[in-house]
Amino acid sequence: MNEVVLKRATNNQQKEARRDAILDAARTLFLQSGFFDVNMATIARQSGLAKGTVYLYFKTKEEIFLALSTEELSAWLDEVDETLKRASSPHSVERLVDQLVDCIARRENMKRLASLLHLVLERNVSFEEALTFKLGLKQRSEVTSRLIEKALPFLKPGQGLDVLMQLHCYVVGWGQMSDPTPTLAEVLEHPDLKPFKIDFKEQLATSLTCFLYGLEALNRR
Repeated sequence: MNEVVLKRATNNQQKEARRDAILDAARTLFLQSGFFDVNMATIARQSGLAKGTVYLYFKTKEEIFLALSTEELSAWLDEVDETLKRASSPHSVERLVDQLVDCIARRENMKRLASLLHLVLERNVSFEEALTFKLGLKQRSEVTSRLIEKALPFLKPGQGLDVLMQLHCYVVGWGQMSDPTPTLAEVLEHPDLKPFKIDFKEQLATSLTCFLYGLEALNRR
């Protein structure tokens, strides 16, 4: 474990190291055990810090989860932005879908955290925390949404954000259906249940492609 984390934090670099240690520990626990079976004490043990020290940085595990979600979503949007900036516009629908889906497929942590996000926001999160998170996400997403609108000129102003929201819904839905429990995974090996075995990337691409072509058709009426 990082020595900076174990010692008393006396400067910003050491404080940032402690915060990162808490987030790394929580990420591991949330992905291994799920959100509801983790508490602040287990996060403290995993990070190598005293429970009281964790509370100096985060008041609740929900606050930790929102910080992780912000970090994961921002990293994904940063990657999407760079991908779109490197490519010439306009794009075809298929090309944009491939780029968006490829960026998501490489981010298993984001996919799994996204499936828990709405459950967490509905439990033990204050109005101020939820509002700050949503406003920050909206502001960050608007940057990417404008790049999507530039890539697909048939989109109207504001519809790039609609695309991101729709994509989020697909990630949550197909992500959950493509990640069965070990027992269900074994059940789905039955020959008659083949239609219920979900290929996340394939289904995500198909859904997003259909949505974009539908939006294009509506906008050209």
